[in-house]
Amino acid sequence: MIRSYKCVDNPSRAINKETYTNPKLMAEFAKSGRYISLPIIPIISVCLGVEFENGIKAVPIFEKIEEIDLQMDYENQAYKTMVQSLEILDPAKTVIEIRGPLATLDNFLELTKVMRAMKKKREILNDLYDKLSDIYIDFIKKMLEKDVKVFSFSESILDPKVLGEKEIARYVDDFLEKFLKKVLLLGKNYEFTFHLCPKSTFALIDLDKAYFEEIKFEKPKKYIDILFSENSLMGDRCINLADKSFDKVNKIKIGRENA
Repeated sequence: MIRSYKCVDNPSRAINKETYTNPKLMAEFAKSGRYISLPIIPIISVCLGVEFENGIKAVPIFEKIEEIDLQMDYENQAYKTMVQSLEILDPAKTVIEIRGPLATLDNFLELTKVMRAMKKKREILNDLYDKLSDIYIDFIKKMLEKDVKVFSFSESILDPKVLGEKEIARYVDDFLEKFLKKVLLLGKNYEFTFHLCPKSTFALIDLDKAYFEEIKFEKPKKYIDILFSENSLMGDRCINLADKSFDKVNKIKIGRENA
């Protein structure tokens, strides 16, 4: 059985246009939360053509899943502003947030149409998963080259109460497991921590696709400090617990334990 995980509340904050077009204002906004993080709007979706009302609500741009055309525009002004803001903040102390493919496709279409595609247009959905996986890896490389050390990858809809266990298992097989193997390959050339939302983590663990390896500390450490001190795949708890302290956490190891 795949466990549910109740997200730690971190309410979205409205963002005026000046904030996400001005690097200094963006940097101030980025460091006003529980930890320093960018982008303040879903930048991959923005670079793929989505617009957001108040920096929160996406305005869908396609009617059908087969219409979706994934073309990243790194010349987008919002992306350039984010990079400038990152340089102001210090890349090595900033968490880069990435939304998973279901959240990204929701920005394009609305969730009900994405869920319909899971049942009726699986081949198209899997093709989009593959394309988004490549887009994510390219984006991660760009951030690593700017000395980013921590990434947070979230997929808030990945809950058996919403999608059902069968669809989560398909998501893990069709996207998540393959994507994470690409992420881990980057670890051969870069040092960084890749943090998964626990909903993704527990899907992997409960489907026997991964296992935990415990890390203990002599004294409790803030979770955000742990993430910046490790170079591994993590995510046994929500990153919104960044300011809480723990004396032990778990790394995630892909594959079967003792295999």
